[in-house]
This record gives sequence, structure tokens and C-alpha cells, in this order.
Amino acid sequence: MKWNENEELWSALDDLMMNCKDDLNKFLGILHQHQNELDMLGQAIMFGGIGKLVLMYNQFRTEYEPEIALALAFKEMHSDRRVQTLIGHSVNMAIDARVENMKEGN
Repeated sequence: MKWNENEELWSALDDLMMNCKDDLNKFLGILHQHQNELDMLGQAIMFGGIGKLVLMYNQFRTEYEPEIALALAFKEMHSDRRVQTLIGHSVNMAIDARVENMKEGN
């Protein structure tokens, strides 16, 4: 059986996402007061990544089964400007490293 066909996995994910919402919102609300102290990576992961994923999962879960709610939540998370900035930064770093390796090879 593949992971995405495992009903126990989806049930556990659903419980996790639904049960952590209030505690995560509380935590992120407090953390938000210190957002200027976080670097780009921290802000992208905490607010654009984890926070957005849980928030959107719970919103989509009211209409869809866990599999679809998760896919839609990932799509929303991926489109977050902070996550997009982080992805762009990571791609640029990878390209720079590749170019540097090519220069050293010549």
C-alpha cells in the first residue's frame, strides 16, 4: 500500500491539523510580535509555511476530504509571497553554487 492510500495516515493527519490550529494560532500570534527579529527563512517557514498550511487546511477541510484539503492547502502555502521569496532565494543560491563549481572546473 502506498502512503497516500493509508487511511490511518489521513486520519492522523486530519487529527493533527484540526487539533493544532488553536495552539498554533496562539503561538504565531505571540511570535508575530517579534517578527522583525526573524530572518527571511524564519518568517517564511513559520508564517508562510506552517501557519498558512494549517490555516488553509482547516478552511478547506470544511468542504473537502483530507487528501484534497491538504493538496489545496499546499497550493496556497506555495503561493505565499514569503515562501515564494524563500524559494527564489534558494534557487539563486543553487545556481550561484553551480556556476562557482563550473568556474573551478575550468
